Amino acid sequence: MQTKKKRGAQNEAGSILLFSVLMLGIMLGITLTLASIFIPKIRTISETANSIKALYAADSGLEWCVYKNRFPSSVESQPTMANGSTFALYSDGSPADCTIQPLNYRSVGTYGGVSRSLEVSEL
Repeated sequence: MQTKKKRGAQNEAGSILLFSVLMLGIMLGITLTLASIFIPKIRTISETANSIKALYAADSGLEWCVYKNRFPSSVESQPTMANGSTFALYSDGSPADCTIQPLNYRSVGTYGGVSRSLEVSEL
């Protein structure tokens, strides 16, 4: 009689181990699934903040360009951004320096790997 009880206990110990490994696998699968859903959303949220800074950099570039065209004798240099963002000016697809009349420029602001573009055209 005792040998049957010992064999039953040994079989149960093996099934508990199998059940534990199965449960850990299910929990790992759920965790990885949730991570694959939420990590892109978190990345999008952080890129939104960078997008706003890049847009402001592009706007600063166009404002500087309008100022240079309105007051051509001013000696104002190209602005530098305090937050590390940059902008580049283009006219007809090539780099520009705001001396071409009429105003037809595109300014591309960049911050944190995100680029945003604004355009001004004079009719």
